Amino acid sequence: MQKNNTEETSAGVKHWQWIKGDDSGLVVTIKEEGPKWITFENGSRLATELKSEFIQELDADIAGEFVNSQISNIDPLNVSAPPQTVMETAEDVKIPTKQISPIRVLFNKQKKNNKVKLLLEFPINIPTKGVYELMSTSFDKKEVDEQLHDFIADQLDEDEITDCLFDSIKSLIESKYKAE
Repeated sequence: MQKNNTEETSAGVKHWQWIKGDDSGLVVTIKEEGPKWITFENGSRLATELKSEFIQELDADIAGEFVNSQISNIDPLNVSAPPQTVMETAEDVKIPTKQISPIRVLFNKQKKNNKVKLLLEFPINIPTKGVYELMSTSFDKKEVDEQLHDFIADQLDEDEITDCLFDSIKSLIESKYKAE
């Protein structure tokens, strides 16, 4: 059963603002709300179960001002459009808008990408096999494995992991795309 959500309030049509995703900051009106999909007047749609996570209802007074100031031309790469203004409510809540590079937009839209493994290597100290076997026969093997896991994990520093990750990404880029 579909529920038509274009009902009018005393101030007019209900307006909703995207608070997450590519359309963050955009104000829309709901055309139809079904069990699986919410369809908006502009033709876009959202899964009904994600409504509270991605859009929020706007106060009619604020929405009226914001809708009139929206740009009607859509630039998919955000190259020629001026930066969108951020609406402030009575609580001074700002919705941050992140400007995405046109290069990143094109990378994101690629349908055929190559999956590769990004390998990370860390220098760590581990006990010899003889010490491990001695511990396993003297104590519960499960407890020895847990303690060994914690021993190894304690040697890893968050900054070292981050540095290794970025070095690995840089190395991957150089090895896959180096000029010949």
